[in-house]
Amino acid sequence: MLTTSGNEFIPEAGTCVSWKIKKDELGELPGNEEMVKKYWDMLDAFAYSFIWFWVQR
Repeated sequence: MLTTSGNEFIPEAGTCVSWKIKKDELGELPGNEEMVKKYWDMLDAFAYSFIWFWVQR
């Protein structure tokens, strides 16, 4: 669940920027939205893993 408190942004667990937020930023998408969502989720999972790899060192 997305939580906002003032200017503070707390993403959903396990994500950096969820697809729901990114889709709202992008607006109407031409073409296959499911394909874009699939690759966004993969990229977001990589970013989340990368950040936690360096945080835990």
